[in-house]
Amino acid sequence: MDTNQEKYHEQISAYLRDELLPEERILFEKSLEQDPELLHEFKIHQELFTQVEDNKGIDDVSWDYDTEDVRILATYFRSKEAEKLKKTIQKAQNNYQTTKKTVVWKKNIILSFFVAASVAVFVLVYIFNSKSSTTEMYVKYSEWEDLPSLTSRGEDNKLVEGERLFVDKKYKESYAIFTALPQKEQQPSVLIYLGLCALELDQLDKALHYFELLKNTDAIDSSKGYWYLALTYLKQNEKEKATNILQELVSGNHYNNTKARELLNQLQ
Repeated sequence: MDTNQEKYHEQISAYLRDELLPEERILFEKSLEQDPELLHEFKIHQELFTQVEDNKGIDDVSWDYDTEDVRILATYFRSKEAEKLKKTIQKAQNNYQTTKKTVVWKKNIILSFFVAASVAVFVLVYIFNSKSSTTEMYVKYSEWEDLPSLTSRGEDNKLVEGERLFVDKKYKESYAIFTALPQKEQQPSVLIYLGLCALELDQLDKALHYFELLKNTDAIDSSKGYWYLALTYLKQNEKEKATNILQELVSGNHYNNTKARELLNQLQ
């Protein structure tokens, strides 16, 4: 977890727990208005905090904003799976409100709501406690290392700016720069940044597209495509697809071979 995220988590935790002094709350709320990244993190943590506070009676669930559990849960809540679950719960609630005066339907709607709510609670417990969670694996292995440097062509070009923004975790701005490049300039090193930006922005289909392109190039970095594809499938909770890609990776002695074998053992 980087320094900015740790600082955000401490501030957000104190705010949500009403531990800030009045003047500190005012400063924090001003920061929310001025810092989009902080606001984005706050909305995620606010949702997680609400979920956990509503389910304090669940055994073995502890809540600490300074632990890696935050990143795991935040990643899950950004996923398509979590979004689908929230829509299911909302649909059950809407159906109940619409039909609550009908006795025959009332029992069925209440049942569907509690089933959906139970699934939500189960997901929280599972993410906290399951060591084989694909979400947890993604979080553990998605530290972006050995990224290619794009500074060799000068100090003021678009490639350098795109790389700088990525390092600063401004993925939306970085992605905009790299996608605006002519296709002939989208070399393998740029495909890596395009794919990782898309991955961080949860545009997973686009991430898969870029990593497939990377995998099929003749460049030295092409083998990184296997690794990034596997991580993207993990984020999608596509365990079987991730396993297949990792098996290709280790059989061909590609990039991150050791980590791939370690991850493959956890998946099997």
